[in-house]
Amino acid sequence: MSSKLSPIKNGPLKIEGEFQLCDSAGKAFTTEAGKAVFLCRCGQSMNKPFCDGAHRAASFASDVVAP
Repeated sequence: MSSKLSPIKNGPLKIEGEFQLCDSAGKAFTTEAGKAVFLCRCGQSMNKPFCDGAHRAASFASDVVAP
């Protein structure tokens, strides 16, 4: 599997490529092949682990920069 994970400035984690996303029990979430997935980083999403845009209202701030 090949995948790319990118933290979006002040927003979610974007995952692209081939991947499998599982819950804590190992059960796979249904995701659309070839479509990027956005995971919540702010903790405010009502659709966890997926982003629903709640970071905007929560004034979430994070800019991850590679060294």
